[in-house]
Amino acid sequence: MTPGAFYWGVRFLSERYHLPLYITENGMSCHDNVSRDGRVHDPNRIQFLDEYLSALSRANDDGADVRGYFLWTFLDNFEWDKGYNERFGIVYVDFATQKRIVKDSAYWYQKVIESNGKELGMNKQETPILFLNPVFTHNIWGGTRLRTDFGYEVEGDDIGECWGVAAHQNGDDTIREGIYAGKKLSQLWKEEPGLFGNVDIDRFPLLIKIIDAKDDLSIQVHPNDEYAKVNENGSFGKTECWYIIDCPENASLVIGHNAKTKEELSDMIHQGRWKEFIREIPVKKGDFIQIDPGTVHAIKGGLMILETQQNSDITYRVYDYDRLSNGKPRELHVEKSIDVITVPAKSVEDSVKSAAHVEKNKLNELYSCQYYKVFKIELDGKMEFEQEYPFLIMSVLEGDALLNGQRIKKGDHFILPNGYGKVELQGNLEIIASTI
Repeated sequence: MTPGAFYWGVRFLSERYHLPLYITENGMSCHDNVSRDGRVHDPNRIQFLDEYLSALSRANDDGADVRGYFLWTFLDNFEWDKGYNERFGIVYVDFATQKRIVKDSAYWYQKVIESNGKELGMNKQETPILFLNPVFTHNIWGGTRLRTDFGYEVEGDDIGECWGVAAHQNGDDTIREGIYAGKKLSQLWKEEPGLFGNVDIDRFPLLIKIIDAKDDLSIQVHPNDEYAKVNENGSFGKTECWYIIDCPENASLVIGHNAKTKEELSDMIHQGRWKEFIREIPVKKGDFIQIDPGTVHAIKGGLMILETQQNSDITYRVYDYDRLSNGKPRELHVEKSIDVITVPAKSVEDSVKSAAHVEKNKLNELYSCQYYKVFKIELDGKMEFEQEYPFLIMSVLEGDALLNGQRIKKGDHFILPNGYGKVELQGNLEIIASTI
């Protein structure tokens, strides 16, 4: 194929003769066959036509007076040179029965005509999978499982968090490979908004973490958007949810509190009546927990969790077990916590549900709110679906598979951009996915 020669040929004729041009024949022959599904798949013809039509479009844009184009040809027929051995048509003809079958190239050509050329490759933005290099944090309560269980190359025995998808000032992931390799996710959000569906938000809206809690995290709470905007320099608030990747037998989390009024809440906190104040609930592997702003919560030691949240790093510590960091007690935010804690607390039944066993080979929605939608995939064999969201974040928690022919494995975090199209998965794995 020489689409470059086509471009320059059209330019040469236009500049030499200064006359309108009509392309009366352009096409290619293939040994087309009817597939088992009854269709005729001819991707090489589509590629040929796309490159030649793109070259012709560029020549027209650069001044050639192109008035018409005739694809060769509509139907398979008897060729003067090749006879019936090769087929030039975009509609397949069974020469014995005269049955017609519309080829893939004809459906593609239909879209090109309908879109006035927008479906040509030259006019479509590339939509590669955006694999990310995570950022890691070291925390007083962190452990080593992000290295030993997930294979991340990070040193230390206090690795608390893997920011798998992050575009925050405190942790900004880089694109791992491809045409955007080395760019920060926050940079890509600003420079290539089409990859994310041209969403009208001033920053990437979500943050995805894997948390390894070797020890208990502090008793804490997050503000909503309105409170954070006023009190935290315009930050987002923090709505989040947890999916329990692993936990010991008889594990528990702190979700909610037992105060009935704001006055009782303040008394319990200021008097240090922690056992009376906090509400600890049993959890197991595969549980899903929604944490609304104003919810008192704490991850307990031994749990590994995937967290989907607003792109915010605002946390108010209510109590931290009097632990020392660098010889000093960690900062608490008691008055702000009292300001934002919801009283009374939401019921346990409204906060926790089991997501351990979902329908296999399906994009199963676990939760939806104004900030995010969260899904789970349990792949055992094959599945396919259309990526129809502004973007779709995926974190592989177990196993490996092929995604449209590209290998993905445990520990990978990536984004399927807007317009990615059909997603074909084959293998065995577990994924938590999210979007807005």
